[in-house]
Amino acid sequence: IKDNTMPNVIIEVSHDHLISQPDNLLARINDALWQSGNFKLQSDIKSRIYYPNHVLVGLSDSGDEAFVMAHFYLMPGRDDATIQSLAQRIADAIKAHLQEFESEVPVGSLQICVNSTTLSANYVKQYVEFK
Repeated sequence: IKDNTMPNVIIEVSHDHLISQPDNLLARINDALWQSGNFKLQSDIKSRIYYPNHVLVGLSDSGDEAFVMAHFYLMPGRDDATIQSLAQRIADAIKAHLQEFESEVPVGSLQICVNSTTLSANYVKQYVEFK
């Protein structure tokens, strides 16, 4: 199924020093999704990264735990296997980026998570052109 309104990928990163090249990571994720053949236009794929102001992993701030959490939003209509495949593409792109470009990954544990959300059929999107 090809649609022209999705996906949106919103990434939360536990530590602001974990991703030193965010533009590279976003490009890698968008390219991985585009290569899936599931989207009509490259510009349909939108991604961004946020760094929370306050993070706690577990019960103490030992600093040796980190995470990259991707929230993946899609319009309805794709089967579970397709959604799983797209989520795996995102996870694989994050892992490959970290292994290739990031030297500040903590010595401890790093969790890469991708959660997919199928939006309601009531989702509203409008295009506005300014001249």
